[in-house]
Amino acid sequence: MRAIHTISWLTVLTCVAGSAAAQEHWRDIKGPALASLFRDKEFGDGVHFAYQFKADGTFTGTEMAKDVGGSWRVHRDEFCWRWERPPGPHECYRVQQDGEHIRLLINGAEAWYGTLR
Repeated sequence: MRAIHTISWLTVLTCVAGSAAAQEHWRDIKGPALASLFRDKEFGDGVHFAYQFKADGTFTGTEMAKDVGGSWRVHRDEFCWRWERPPGPHECYRVQQDGEHIRLLINGAEAWYGTLR
């Protein structure tokens, strides 16, 4: 009897996971649409970080309760930022969107995930 119960839960979990994946509609954002996507918007995860991207190509925000800032731009269909506070690397990402959800990918792997408002 216990084996049947385990199989039933496994079936339910598989169906739920498959259903959730089927509902995702990620699309690549490129070119001028990419710049307008971030301009004057806030990107954050609601807990760890929140960055405000200004039209002048700068960003400010908080990360783990610390002030951060730098510059941002779009280059060759990628979103790029340079950290100035604290000093950090210049990084570029491919951007995908699903509604208000955004993910930044580097080398095909998700590096950042949050919402854009």
